[in-house]
Amino acid sequence: MPLNNIIKALFLGLIFSPGIGNAANVTINGGNIKFHGQVVAAPCSVKADDINKIVEMGQVRTNNFPTKGTWYDPVAFQIHLEDCDTTVRSTVALRFDGISDANDPQVFEAGYGAGAAQGIGLGIFDYTGRLLVPNTQPKNYFPLTDGENVLHFTAKYRSTLDHVKSGDASGTVWFKMIYQ
Repeated sequence: MPLNNIIKALFLGLIFSPGIGNAANVTINGGNIKFHGQVVAAPCSVKADDINKIVEMGQVRTNNFPTKGTWYDPVAFQIHLEDCDTTVRSTVALRFDGISDANDPQVFEAGYGAGAAQGIGLGIFDYTGRLLVPNTQPKNYFPLTDGENVLHFTAKYRSTLDHVKSGDASGTVWFKMIYQ
């Protein structure tokens, strides 16, 4: 085989080889990255793990609520504050906002969609045991210390009707920091 034919064969082999002869780039979507954050002019920042907190309330039987107004199954949870500077402010309270239960405005609505539990609400209590009424200013403030602070709360289910019906009893509540 003459040298010219060998060079032509090698050249054609390179051109038609996958990935070598194709000079065009292929671009495909690889996904999305969302960055969430906030710059605050406050004495503390909320720890990232607590910004979208999940409190597992577990399963509770309907017969634990024999009458309207019965509280049951306290679940403790915390909100962690970081980098606190008490020269800016020395106390903090949390205001909890959300949809109040239609039958009992002292607690938040619990349950989503067609499979929602009925006759049940969710109450949140501060470190003194005081019920934090939905969408109202808090009465008790936590004293702050420099550095990290842990704010303690308790969530409880409350029957808002005489008869509780089983179903989803999840709820969403938003919180705001109020410094003094």
